[in-house]
Amino acid sequence: MNLSAERIIRESWATLVPMRALAAQLFYTRLFEIDPSAKLLFDGKPMYVQHEKFLQTIDTLVQMLDYPPQIIEELQALSRRHVGYGVVVAHYETVGAALLWALEQGLGDQWNADVKRAWTELYLFISGVMTRTASTS
Repeated sequence: MNLSAERIIRESWATLVPMRALAAQLFYTRLFEIDPSAKLLFDGKPMYVQHEKFLQTIDTLVQMLDYPPQIIEELQALSRRHVGYGVVVAHYETVGAALLWALEQGLGDQWNADVKRAWTELYLFISGVMTRTASTS
């Protein structure tokens, strides 16, 4: 990922931080619209806790953009945990679609082709590491 994409990701995420709760709500609402069966992965768990975990994960990844080896280690650990929760490779496509949609909704007029490209690149990196790890777990 180049410096321009990193800057775009940091700036756009900083824009969303004041509306963190809404960003998480948008993400999970869209995820469950795209794939209603994904709700089963969270059965019985308070969603507000999951919302916060999701936001903390994005926060951590955005902060670590300058440190790819550490991001990879973090994502590998996250992937192994998600395998234990029942997440399968097919879920990563719907998560990516829900994430990009939530970002677009949250950013409104600030969403543009460059922002979409940067977040898509980041998510493809994230999902690539996580799916490779999941396939060997």
